[in-house]
Amino acid sequence: MRVFFVRHGQSMDNLLRRASGWSSAPLSDLGRQQAASVVPLLQGIRFDEVFSSDLLRARQTAQVVLPDYEPVLSDKIREINVGSISGTLRTELTEKLGDKYTNAVINHDYTCFGGENDDMVHDRVSAFMKELEKLEGCENVAVFGHEGTAHAMVSYVLDARFDIKCLRIPNCSVIVFSYEDGRWKLEKFGLSKNL
Repeated sequence: MRVFFVRHGQSMDNLLRRASGWSSAPLSDLGRQQAASVVPLLQGIRFDEVFSSDLLRARQTAQVVLPDYEPVLSDKIREINVGSISGTLRTELTEKLGDKYTNAVINHDYTCFGGENDDMVHDRVSAFMKELEKLEGCENVAVFGHEGTAHAMVSYVLDARFDIKCLRIPNCSVIVFSYEDGRWKLEKFGLSKNL
C-alpha cells in the first residue's frame, strides 16, 4: 500500500499569522492555487481510500485536489490543538503572553492554554496509522492533513522522534509512504513537482 500525504494549502490563519490549531480557518486564494498545483502530481492514481482531517482547510484542499472522492473525515489527523489561543494573532500573543507563549511554541506544548503537546499529537496520529495498517485490498490511499500530522506520521514511520523545527513541510507538499509486510517506508518527502 502507498500512502500519499498532502498538507493543506495556505489558510487564512497562515496568511494573517494567527495561531491556528483546531480553528475553522478556510483556505486563502493562494491556498486554493497551491491545492490546484497538486492535481497533476496525483493525476492518474486511483485511490482506494481518501482520508482528511475534519478541519476546514484540510477538507477544502481534499475537495480541490481530488474532487471525485468523498474523504473519510478524521479528528485523529488534526493539527495540534493550541487551546484558548486559537485564532489569535501571533504578534499579539508574543506581546501579551511573552515567554509563556514563546515557550509553548519552542516546546510544542500548548497544555498551559488547554491544548495539546507533541506527545498527545503523536499518540492520536499513531492510532490513525494503526488504522491504515488494518486496511485490506488498498493499493493507494490519500491523506489530507497538517504540518503537525505530517511530523507525527514521519516519526511513526521512521520510529524516531525529532525536533519538528528541523523538518519544515510547505503548504501542499506531498509525502509518500509505503506499507508492506508489516513495515513502513518513507519513499518521497516534500514533493511539489513530479512524483
